[in-house]
Amino acid sequence: MTDHDRLGWARSLMIAGWCFLGAYVGIIAIELRRAAAITSSSFEDGVWGQRVEIISFVALPQNIAMLALAALTVTIARILVTPVHPDDRPTEPWTDRLGRTVAGVAVIVIGLALLGIGGIPFRYADPLADLGALVGRASGVAVATAAIRLVRPTVP
Repeated sequence: MTDHDRLGWARSLMIAGWCFLGAYVGIIAIELRRAAAITSSSFEDGVWGQRVEIISFVALPQNIAMLALAALTVTIARILVTPVHPDDRPTEPWTDRLGRTVAGVAVIVIGLALLGIGGIPFRYADPLADLGALVGRASGVAVATAAIRLVRPTVP
């Protein structure tokens, strides 16, 4: 693979990474909209408890997969660009920009997941539902932590 091919693949990966990140931000926007629309609640802890539950859905593994894909594209792009001579590399820090954004969103998601985990004891009467909610959010925290670790080389 030539340097030109490596840079072409890296650019394509970065575009895909921004698309994955945009899709995940869309998921966050949908959940925020759903939470804002709640006016009455059937939850034991009221409207705000239900809103926290809805917003913490962004940390469920099936939703946070888009963020993990964005982190993977940054990582693979960096691997492709590393062997290219420094004089031939792009001048803009394009992998750094996406890496920092992915890491920042991941930190926010960890906070939302922990908020959701903190509300679990107040919401359910069913221990099995408690366990499912806890495992789902903890899995999301693990994926967000993995995303941060993957892009860490791009974040000084």
